[in-house]
Amino acid sequence: MKGIAHFSIGVAVATFIPGAMERALNGHAFDLLVAGAFGILPDTLDFKFARFFAREDYIVDPDPDDLDPQKIADTIAKAINEAHRTGKSVCVRFHTLQLAPDRWQKYELWFDTENSEVVVKIGPVVSTSQQPLEGTEPPPEKAIGRAKVECGLIHTYDKFTRVDILSGPTIEFKPRPGDKVEVIFIPWHRQWSHSFTLGLYLGIAAWILFGWYWALMVALPFWAHVAADCLGFMGGNLFWPFTKERTAGLKLFHASAPLANFFGVWISGLVVVYNANRVAPEPIFNMGPLKFFGIWLGIPALLVALYMFIKKKTQPISEEEEQTRELLEEFADGGELGAGPAKG
Repeated sequence: MKGIAHFSIGVAVATFIPGAMERALNGHAFDLLVAGAFGILPDTLDFKFARFFAREDYIVDPDPDDLDPQKIADTIAKAINEAHRTGKSVCVRFHTLQLAPDRWQKYELWFDTENSEVVVKIGPVVSTSQQPLEGTEPPPEKAIGRAKVECGLIHTYDKFTRVDILSGPTIEFKPRPGDKVEVIFIPWHRQWSHSFTLGLYLGIAAWILFGWYWALMVALPFWAHVAADCLGFMGGNLFWPFTKERTAGLKLFHASAPLANFFGVWISGLVVVYNANRVAPEPIFNMGPLKFFGIWLGIPALLVALYMFIKKKTQPISEEEEQTRELLEEFADGGELGAGPAKG
């Protein structure tokens, strides 16, 4: 989910902590800001720190003066074959190619599981808003590169993956049983930072230093972030260091979808308003939780649920594609942290 949604959810969860709303109404709203900060901490750890310490065994950094898709495809195939032969994961970092302040060279990757082949396609020049510029596509004979690999490929996303603006992704090639290698996008995201255990450790540290109140202010918003991400198609490494890989989410919605993020913020706002009114010396309204949330949440939710049901029937999409799209869109949200200087 977007940062504003996680921040809002963190604040909303903190309003249930005994004494938190009373302190906020008396001018100590700083407590809730701290809760919101810990609500976005998992993604902050990933995009501010983890991504810069991720392993990079191979680096694809295209040359604007010699943009050869075959070289890129050969490098990827070499990494996959190395992972297959050694039995160890190999990570490849794909750099973007910035031509001018608002001009980027787009290229795309596809892993053909049926033919055990890597396909690289050079696309058009695009703007930072990802709008293609007409007439900038290379000729067909120079646009495609293909390279065979010596093993089977496990890849759940059946479309081209774009590399265009801001900071490019990292892809891990991980050996699997059955003489195959799995393609894992952005392996550093939603790992140790998105675990309930890390939230517990932070809460214990806050309890030792500041007491139980601040322990809850730290741990609960952090856990809320992890739990909210698990509602989408891609979860997290929930019990690191005891678990080693990301789990799948509950698939209730696409976590980067505008509606999901809107309702995350909307519900959080309703919770804050209701809890503030509940502890206020002179309440503004007199409604129980069922009536309050039924009016302000139930009716909009029913309308949106109907819309989503119709949309899903008319525009079906696979769960695997949703998982990868979710990761790519989250990566795009944090991509501006690593944008490099223009080249050329």
